[in-house]
Amino acid sequence: MAAIEKHQVVIVCGETGSGKTTQLPKIALALGRGKCNAKPGQKGQLIGHTQPRRIAASSVAKRIAEELKTPLGEVVGYKVRFQDRLSRDASVKLMTDGILLAETQTDPLLKNYDTLIIDEAHERSLNIDFLLGYIRQILPRRPDLKVIVTSATIDADRFAKHFESAKGPAPVIMVSGRTFPVEQRYRPFEDSRDYGLNEAIADGVDELWQGNAGGDILIFLPGEREIREAADHLRKHLSHQPVMRNAEVLPLFARLSQAEQDRIFDGHTGRRIVLATNVAETSLTVPGIRYVIDAGTARVKRYSFRSKVEQLLVEPISQAAANQRAGRCGRVANGICIRLYDEADFNSRPRFTDPEILRSSLAGVILRMKSLHLGDVAQFPFIEAPSGRAIADGYQLLSELGAVDDANELTPMGVELSKLPLDPRVGRMILEARERRALDEVLVIASALSVQDVRDRPLEAQQQADQAHAKFDDEKSEFSGYLKLWKWINEARGGAPSLPSARAQKAMALKKAPSQAILPVGQRVAAPAAATAATPEVAPTHKLSNRQYEALLRQNFISIRRLREWRDIHTQLLTVVTEHGWRINTQPASYEQIHLSMLAGLLGNVGCKSDEDDWYLGARGIKFYKHPGAHLNKKPGRWIVAAELVETTRLFGRGIAAIEPQWIEQIGGHLLKKQMLDPHWEKKAAQVTALERATLYGIVIYNNRRVDFGKVDPHGARDIFLREALVQGEWETRLPFLAANQKLIAKVEELEHKSRRQDVLVDDELIYAFYDQQVPQDVCSGASFERWYKDASRANPELLKLTRDELMRHEAAGITTSAFPKTVRLGGVDCTASYLHEPGDARDGITVTVPLFVLNQVSEERCEWLVPGMLKDKIQALLKSLPQRPRSRFVPLPESATRLAELFTAPERFGSGSLTDALLKQVRDETSLDVKRADFKLDMLSPHLFMNFRVVDEHGRQLGHGRNLGALKAEWGAKARGAFQALAGLKLGGQSGSEQKTAPAPEGKAQAAIKNVAKNAPAPASAPAAPAGQRYTTWTFGELPELMEIKKGGQTLVGFPALIDGGDAVTIEVFDEPEVAATKHRAGLRRLFALQIKDALKYLEKNIPDLQKMAVAYMPLGTQEELRAQIIDVALDRAFLLDPLPTDEAAFKRRVEEGRGRLTLIANEVARLAGTILIEYAAAARKLKDTKNAPDATADVAQQLQRLMPKQFIAQAPWAQLAHFPRYLKAITLRLDKYRADPARDAAKLAELRPQEQRYWRLVAERKGAVDARMQELRWLLEELRVSFFAQELRTPQPVSVKRLDKLWAQVNS
Repeated sequence: MAAIEKHQVVIVCGETGSGKTTQLPKIALALGRGKCNAKPGQKGQLIGHTQPRRIAASSVAKRIAEELKTPLGEVVGYKVRFQDRLSRDASVKLMTDGILLAETQTDPLLKNYDTLIIDEAHERSLNIDFLLGYIRQILPRRPDLKVIVTSATIDADRFAKHFESAKGPAPVIMVSGRTFPVEQRYRPFEDSRDYGLNEAIADGVDELWQGNAGGDILIFLPGEREIREAADHLRKHLSHQPVMRNAEVLPLFARLSQAEQDRIFDGHTGRRIVLATNVAETSLTVPGIRYVIDAGTARVKRYSFRSKVEQLLVEPISQAAANQRAGRCGRVANGICIRLYDEADFNSRPRFTDPEILRSSLAGVILRMKSLHLGDVAQFPFIEAPSGRAIADGYQLLSELGAVDDANELTPMGVELSKLPLDPRVGRMILEARERRALDEVLVIASALSVQDVRDRPLEAQQQADQAHAKFDDEKSEFSGYLKLWKWINEARGGAPSLPSARAQKAMALKKAPSQAILPVGQRVAAPAAATAATPEVAPTHKLSNRQYEALLRQNFISIRRLREWRDIHTQLLTVVTEHGWRINTQPASYEQIHLSMLAGLLGNVGCKSDEDDWYLGARGIKFYKHPGAHLNKKPGRWIVAAELVETTRLFGRGIAAIEPQWIEQIGGHLLKKQMLDPHWEKKAAQVTALERATLYGIVIYNNRRVDFGKVDPHGARDIFLREALVQGEWETRLPFLAANQKLIAKVEELEHKSRRQDVLVDDELIYAFYDQQVPQDVCSGASFERWYKDASRANPELLKLTRDELMRHEAAGITTSAFPKTVRLGGVDCTASYLHEPGDARDGITVTVPLFVLNQVSEERCEWLVPGMLKDKIQALLKSLPQRPRSRFVPLPESATRLAELFTAPERFGSGSLTDALLKQVRDETSLDVKRADFKLDMLSPHLFMNFRVVDEHGRQLGHGRNLGALKAEWGAKARGAFQALAGLKLGGQSGSEQKTAPAPEGKAQAAIKNVAKNAPAPASAPAAPAGQRYTTWTFGELPELMEIKKGGQTLVGFPALIDGGDAVTIEVFDEPEVAATKHRAGLRRLFALQIKDALKYLEKNIPDLQKMAVAYMPLGTQEELRAQIIDVALDRAFLLDPLPTDEAAFKRRVEEGRGRLTLIANEVARLAGTILIEYAAAARKLKDTKNAPDATADVAQQLQRLMPKQFIAQAPWAQLAHFPRYLKAITLRLDKYRADPARDAAKLAELRPQEQRYWRLVAERKGAVDARMQELRWLLEELRVSFFAQELRTPQPVSVKRLDKLWAQVNS
């Protein structure tokens, strides 16, 4: 008492159970403080006594009143949130520290109090730290105020130094007075699969109650889940022990209903185990507790400055907290505290729990300090000052809410927020709801978020509770669920319709309009009125009494106490709204109005659903999940907002509601970080457009939104406008200067491509500078440019027009039309030519557009010459590819190439024959060296020195392109032939008399491309005087010329007529390729000869010698009829189709008479040769079948036989070559005979042969079977090489070796 009288601040430290909580108010009364000790005529002051929890404040007030033997409220009373048991003349006021802190707004110097007792100061809650700092500031202005700071586990030195004055640190008084000692037992355990926390607790219970010892046990666990699991385990464990099976196991945590909490403090007779969180750690005295089991952990709320979320993490408790837990026992008898960890672990823990101010968001503290004008938060005298990061985080949240400006000063929004007794986030929601006319609904939701959920889930009836609560669940929003719950609570008492059950709501949803939550945004506003109109009026129900109403709430698992708190907060908020004169909306707010208001305070809790998994991406890259206990009956959607983010086993979002992403932009536009990506010119819009990307704390709100870049960056937009629209011409406008400039630029560019020089046209930068100098700085779009140009061009009509001199760096000499013609004559048709200088591009060089119908008539030799202007470069490249000796004769190459180009561009030489052959002859003549064609390395030439072909159909559509004319012919030759014949009209029109009819030719670009027939073609004859498609059995169609000229609609085509085999007759068709025409004509002419000698052929078919014997050997290849047909066809060819072929009726008849007599002899000769070949073939096939253990050799032989002996081998093989077939087949048999004696030699020769064959057959495949004379020669030399390698004794008609084949291969590829 002396210390309190002498000093303004006293620090009291006492053990748990020493009685300081109840004795200090009595001491203050004894010292003459409090209203009851006031002098007459003076207004007395209160003794304020704070407790950290409401239940502690009320229970301590009752104990002191009992000890003073006065009614509660008369001398000693309490005031907590929603409850006030304090009379006007009371002297001692028990309250929570939050109540005292709230009074600082109306009583800044706390003049209502002459004594303040701050109890349980060790908890260092945010309110306590703020109060202690605030009290220290006002102490100099309140010298009469006495302050007593007390706790059992306080850091006395820190508190004493905090209240240091001129007299020195505040005095520290140590108080003792425990009645019974407490024994500490350490029982650490190792968590394993078979033994965990619950088993350790059960062993602890057995240890404490062994020997039938009495007394209740208080067990501290970190959370509700652990309490439920431990309770289930203990009940099962105790059920097997006769003495302890009747022990009562009760939970104790903050979310318990009032009835369950009262049950803890009621008297009892049997054994009891209370499982509690840290709510029972201080202030609360659970009666009858003799033993404590401490798990050593607790859920501690920590605010993550990185992720901006509250984390409820299970952490080891401090030494002070452990001592507080131990102090809960030993009040009725000697106590025992079992700690489920070892003593070393205890000693290594921090002495005191981290103060809440170091692990909480400071936004509310900063807002309150700003409103009370307490100065800078960094200078405020906290016991432990928060870090700069925590202060910055608080300001960031206030900035997010719009409560502070860039200078961290309160905005009008911040001033209004400071007047609301709520979390700043909730206050921001209410202010937004005021503007959006959703106050009525948001006040309900805001008050619900300020208390624990009123919906109870008792451990023994969780399923029933969930079923009862289902009718309050909404489809997309838990906020809407609060409104449903509020409506049901208000209507359930009677006098108004009540909310239907969840099942009834679903049935109604199927029949009527969908819920607001799932409606499109545009329809949500109108939906409430429509739904109201559609709902039939329901008659009021009878009003229930209080008892009936409470029974109904319990039946629906609604906590009456928490409901009272919800209503009280709602009433307080309603009072604040009324005091400010804010109007409550009378019309129901839409889903959008409500959730826009909620979103205003929860912008940091927005989430976007992941595409892969069930988590949401939140602010600053965090990932959170929907809370498993969310009151939703459907998945919320892609975009959500959460009332809070809490981390337990994982990060969960509580209070989930579906939102639209555009709402975020509407509410949080000031927080969006916008990026302008890819600014580019858009021809259609005639403006520079950028793609805007907006993020909120890293979450992409929208992406690729097209915006006018001119409004964001006019200077940058102008630069892009000048470069793209004016310099590049990417703008469709009627302004005359731009079209004129582009046309002039195109002409200069064409000169560049033809000359293959890039220094003719001036650089784009010079053209840009031309426009930049004349166009005003504020012009950055098509519209603004046209407005300026309209006025400026009146004074200067030639404004912005470029001249040729301004565009060209120098004159492009030698670029003439004759050197670079616009058309090139190919196949008798003038084909359009275009030029491009773009190395690496597929169109680099000259590209000729070839109509499909003329493709087969294009000469590869003519295409080698390109055009006169490119000849010099190609000759120089060819000379450069020569070996060193001949190349040295032409040094310097550029001058020699120029000389030769002038020589070859003479009209009589240009385009005549092959350029390579012409240059080869010239090189030989000038050097007298034996230069080979293969010495010209064509593969060393640049691609632009080969003509590029673009094949188009009659409509100008591109069919194919490339520089390989042979490949294009192989791919499109058949269609080209059909197009030619269709264009010629021989398949569509007809012929009559001696003159050709003019058949209607198809119109199109192809027809326009035809100019004249080929220059070097023989003089054409008139067409046969017969209708197209007419069938002939004898030569009655006059003379058949080698080629013919057909005129169609002013176009002249050159075709090659041929007889076509029709089986029992022949027809006449015209082809565009002489080779194809010759092949078809031979078959047709053979058929016509056969029709003249039918009787002789019948005799021959029946009298072919040894046909049946040959057919047996031929069976693997085909039938006897197919063999007979081949023999007769070859005999006919040998008898009648020797060159020259007949071209008129007289020659034809002479040939018939000449061949008739020798046909039988020739047929017998062919049959004998075929028989010999088939005998050798059968022998080779048998030998191949009998050869074993030679996989490489047999595979090679099988492939050789397949290629050598196809079904039509007699007809397909040249007659001169067919005579060698028996030797080739005999060589196969000999090879297989020799293989067993020397397989290594066979393998070596095969390895030498295989590359030769592979490259040949690969070339055949590339040319799609088109084989010329050189390739034919190479083909049979490969067979001779086989004879030389594997059966040398059979000899070859000419020397053959790999080296000879390589030389021939070089010629084939030359």
